[in-house]
Amino acid sequence: MNNPTLFTPDSDEPVLTTGTAETASVVHGAVIISAIETAWREIQRRFDDVPDISVTTPPTIGAQNPTKCAALRTGRRFVRDGHLVMELQVSSGTLGLGGRPVMEGLLHHAAHGMALTRGIKDTSSAGRWHNKRYGRLAREVGLTPPTRAANVVGLAYCPLTDTEAAGWSGVIAALDAAAAVQLEATVESTTPPRNGKPPYRIPVICKCTPVPRRQHVTPPFYREGPLVCGLCEAEFHRDDSVVQPVQPAGKNA
Repeated sequence: MNNPTLFTPDSDEPVLTTGTAETASVVHGAVIISAIETAWREIQRRFDDVPDISVTTPPTIGAQNPTKCAALRTGRRFVRDGHLVMELQVSSGTLGLGGRPVMEGLLHHAAHGMALTRGIKDTSSAGRWHNKRYGRLAREVGLTPPTRAANVVGLAYCPLTDTEAAGWSGVIAALDAAAAVQLEATVESTTPPRNGKPPYRIPVICKCTPVPRRQHVTPPFYREGPLVCGLCEAEFHRDDSVVQPVQPAGKNA
C-alpha cells in the first residue's frame, strides 16, 4: 500500500464544523476508525489468516500505550457473515501517540488474530502470558520477539525494527496524519470564543525515565513543530486529551 486512504470512499476528508461540541466526536469516529481499518486491510493483504476487525472508540479519550496487549484488543470476538471478527478499541489519545507505536500494536494483535484463525493457544494466565507460539506468530508479521521471556507477560513485547517499519512507512504516515486531524478537531471543539477568558493549553510529556517531564503549551505552539526534550531527546507528545485552561498570572497562579 503506497498511498493508503484515511477516509471512506464517499468523501476525501471529514467535514469539520469548528467551534461546536459535536466536532470532536464526529472526527473521532471518522478519522480513527477509518485510519485503523485502512492499516488493518493492508496487514490482511500482506499476511494470511488475519481476521477482520470491528473498531470501537471507548468513552474515554485518554491515551493507552498501543504496544501493550490490553490497550487495543478487548478480547471480544464474534462471527459476522461467516467470518471471524475481533474487536479493537482505539481512543484518540492512543492514536496521538504516533503512527509507529500504533502500527506495532496492530501487528501485535494481528498475530493474536492469526492464532485465533489457526486454533493456536498463544497465551495463558488470562491472556497475560505470551508463549513461544505467540513469538513465532509475531515474527511472522515482522515483529521481533525478545530473547528471554519477561515476568508475567512472557514474549508479549515484540518491537518493530527500523527496517520493518520502513516497509510500513505509507501506513504509518497515514496514521500520523489521522492523529494530526484528530488533534486539530479536538482543539477547535474545545476552544472557547474570544470573550476575555484565559487561553487554553494542552499537557505534553516526554519519555524520560523513571519520571517523564511534563509541561503545558498552547495548541498553536504545539502544532508549529516537534518539541524535543533536552534530556531524553524524545519528542513531547500529548499526555492526554484533556484541554486545561491556563491560570492567569498573579500571586495565586
